[in-house]
Amino acid sequence: MSAQPDQARRLVGIRVLESQPDLIQGLDEEQAALARRHVVAVLDSVEQGPWEPASGYAESPGAIGLLVIDGIVARDLSIAGRWCSELLGPGDLLRPWDHVENAGESVAADSAWTVLEPLRVAVLDERFARVACRWPQLMAGLVSRTLRRSRWMTIMLGISNLTRVDERVVAVMWHLADRWGHVTPEGVVVPVPLTHEMIGRLVGAHRPSVTSALGELSREGVLERREDGWLLLRQPKASPAFDPTLLATVLPALAASVLN
Repeated sequence: MSAQPDQARRLVGIRVLESQPDLIQGLDEEQAALARRHVVAVLDSVEQGPWEPASGYAESPGAIGLLVIDGIVARDLSIAGRWCSELLGPGDLLRPWDHVENAGESVAADSAWTVLEPLRVAVLDERFARVACRWPQLMAGLVSRTLRRSRWMTIMLGISNLTRVDERVVAVMWHLADRWGHVTPEGVVVPVPLTHEMIGRLVGAHRPSVTSALGELSREGVLERREDGWLLLRQPKASPAFDPTLLATVLPALAASVLN
């Protein structure tokens, strides 16, 4: 797998470990310096809008995938006319060519990719893999990224099973805040341009129900929409159906139980 850029676009390289420094954990200073210098990948850019990554890269057996450097992309999946979504961002590892829909599965599904924020991905092709395999700690770090994505998907599954839509919306917003949010004097900003329809796909609810829940949460001073995303002002008061410690206890435990 390697990038297939337009002829007019010059290939750009990126030192992956300078962008993702946590991948060098476990290396001594000398080996870390070597890895930083030699572990280089092609950097590809994708504009906002529909994206077809499976057809944009030449696949090879030794390729690892695409590592998101910055930007946000949604993978949307449709089953029996109902859509659900997964959000992916900096640090996530993708292998879009592995998702071949309707290839003999009993449950028919269609999928689509949409870039929500301009995307930059490091192309971890076979050449990259041959170099990176010199450092097992680095490869272990990349494997950890795939397991992390599985844990997050399990958390999202748990959130979609909460009874009330407003509880699902709050839970998913705090989950996204844990991943990409930053603290401001006003509250925690989730810098993701989520429409009501997209939130519905994330929490397993119809758009009108999401709009109603967002209106109520705004009136209660729990969250509000901003030009740069969403602002979480506070967690809602505890109710029999919602525990403010849910994300910190129950859902990660659920993820661990599924993966172990």
